[in-house]
Amino acid sequence: MLKKISTQNLKPGMYVKNISQKGLSLHEHEREGRVPDQKTINALIKRGVKELYIDTELGLDSKDATPIEESEKQLDSKIKQIAKSPEQERNIKSMPLDKELEKASKLHHEALDLINNAMGAAKSGQAVDISPFEDMADNFMDSVVRNQNALACLSRIREKDNYLMEHSVNVAVLMSILGKHLKLERVYLHQCVTGALLHDIGKILIPDTVLHKPGKLTDEEFATMKQHATFSEDILKRNAKFSKVSINVAGQHHERMDGQGYPRGLSGEQISQEARMASVVDIYDAITADRVYHKGMTPSNALKRMLDWCGHHLDTRYVHSFIKAIGVYPVGSFVKLSNNMAGVVIEENRDNLKPLIKLIYNLKTEHYCTVKICNLSSESNQERITQVLDPNDYDINLKDFML
Repeated sequence: MLKKISTQNLKPGMYVKNISQKGLSLHEHEREGRVPDQKTINALIKRGVKELYIDTELGLDSKDATPIEESEKQLDSKIKQIAKSPEQERNIKSMPLDKELEKASKLHHEALDLINNAMGAAKSGQAVDISPFEDMADNFMDSVVRNQNALACLSRIREKDNYLMEHSVNVAVLMSILGKHLKLERVYLHQCVTGALLHDIGKILIPDTVLHKPGKLTDEEFATMKQHATFSEDILKRNAKFSKVSINVAGQHHERMDGQGYPRGLSGEQISQEARMASVVDIYDAITADRVYHKGMTPSNALKRMLDWCGHHLDTRYVHSFIKAIGVYPVGSFVKLSNNMAGVVIEENRDNLKPLIKLIYNLKTEHYCTVKICNLSSESNQERITQVLDPNDYDINLKDFML
């Protein structure tokens, strides 16, 4: 049985299971396995790791450990508590979704083309022109102010073979959303979003055999992969017009609060504010995406895992702010209602618990239903969300219903 346990209560002989990191290259320094001695436990505590998961079938059990089902319910409750914020702070939209979607879709396609061209230039050793990226950053920020749900919705529609470019666009979108929530000064946020658009451009210099390997990377391969952050930083430095903020986003987005990140092993306040924000949005998009080596998590599960990583990996302030910015049920969540109907969240409302849902499936009959829009914030609505589901369990491809 999987259980969650405080690191203070961890004992030699217990088997640590990294359920939240399985198949991901984000935290390869974390290892599953039996705890060998107290020295290992002390090292985890020193690093700030507060909780871990143990598998009681592979190692010792403990009365102080919490079954995973109960732990997940506690995390759900914590997310709802974090997401509560005064209505006046939840400036989600000023324009109807359908009107902003048309503009956002055009921007999204232009951004993909822009990054593709920049990667081609970088691969051939040419300097990347900053001007079109500054324009795109402005456009993203303006779209998010008008209605953040439009670009958020588009960011959930992915193609496996286009991950690198889509991820770069999505991270910029999410950075815009987070920055808007934090009320960051526009010039600073503009530099953050510009850096986010190009944060992974260095991956174009990583051999395809490593970049697209379907299995877990060897230590040598992972060392090669880690070079991409330095490559991204160097590519931006070739053009003196890129700000220090943009360069920090590119070069530091894989640094971790406990110093276990890369490429420099920075920790805490040594990591720039912009890079700590970038780490949050980068990880969220990465772990919710389907990749050749792992199945993407649901948005809600991703937020729960990120709560697990607060403090030792991620900056707690920015994780909490991100949850407030995108809501309890982020766009793209597949949810069950109290009437046994299920649908995809297509738009967030001011009330975190009452988004706009496109109903597509009858859980009682186990068949698709006539598509219907349900606004849980409507005064006439009697339904509520009772559970977050995984669409893969029902063989549902949500991208067919996002727009």
